[in-house]
Amino acid sequence: MNHPKQKIRTAIIGYGLSGELSHAYGIQANPEFEITAVCDLSHERRTYAEENLGCQSFPDHMQLLRSMPELDLAAIVTRSDTHCSIACDFLRAGVDVLITKPWALNSQEAGTMIRVQNESKQRIFPWIPMYWSPEYLKIKELLNQGVIGTPFTFRRYITQFSKRSDWQTQLKHGGGYLNNWGAHIVQPLLALANSPVVKITGHMQQVINSGDADDNFLAVMTFENGILAVAEYAQAVEGLPSFMIQGTSGMIRSDGNTITLIQKDPSTSDAPNKREFPIEGKLYGDEAHIYRDVAATLLCGAPFKATPEESYYGTAILDAVRDSHQSKNTPLPTPYKN
Repeated sequence: MNHPKQKIRTAIIGYGLSGELSHAYGIQANPEFEITAVCDLSHERRTYAEENLGCQSFPDHMQLLRSMPELDLAAIVTRSDTHCSIACDFLRAGVDVLITKPWALNSQEAGTMIRVQNESKQRIFPWIPMYWSPEYLKIKELLNQGVIGTPFTFRRYITQFSKRSDWQTQLKHGGGYLNNWGAHIVQPLLALANSPVVKITGHMQQVINSGDADDNFLAVMTFENGILAVAEYAQAVEGLPSFMIQGTSGMIRSDGNTITLIQKDPSTSDAPNKREFPIEGKLYGDEAHIYRDVAATLLCGAPFKATPEESYYGTAILDAVRDSHQSKNTPLPTPYKN
């Protein structure tokens, strides 16, 4: 919908901590929006939303749709296994949708949502906050400047060491860290490499959490342009650099606070030249900036950084990581026998 003289009437579907601290915050930071409703299964959260946001609340998104037919945008912040069905309900009702990560559990769901988007002539805004990350954006800028020559190895790590016991540990609800962190870890590497993936090896573990979903994963990807990329979520007491980009004349390294550019001519014995760039702002992207760009798309037709087609490819890559782990089809060497 395009309403240049009217606020974007928005509903938040799922008002847990993410719905409140990320999405309500981002929406309220932009005067183009008006939060008109919240949907949540919890009576306490609905009451809290009414008191703090001054909006209506509903226990069911279909009830919300029947009661508020003039809605413009639904921010879907529900459990991962509900994203596809809820998004399609809103799209068919003529409402644009923003879908939190993971926007789809698999490429089949992603394809369904894109098809419904096209049939309904509405818009999908996939939530890939790394595209607004000051860390990612600076690394992308440096790569585009060619300051480390031709890049050939990308490494992306997130390391934490903490348990959780919620639905994110259960496969039946779309849990698992590959789903939960893929948009933060795998998707930026796809964008930085800017080349099709031609080979994937995936490894997944369940190491400290209860439930049956992965809480540790590693993916090794080879791109058509020759870049080798490693993406990893590691349960580790101490972390590794969040990004390491190696090129033919240097490297880019980030620890989440500072990006270090290290340049060196490998044909000489000269000492490397180092420059540091402090990371300012929210590491995973400021939600206020994301919703600012959503408003620019809805009101002015500006392009949005995260497209459904690009997000579909990222989802297909996560599918391939799982398939590689589950199939274990890599030939094993045979030990020498006398």
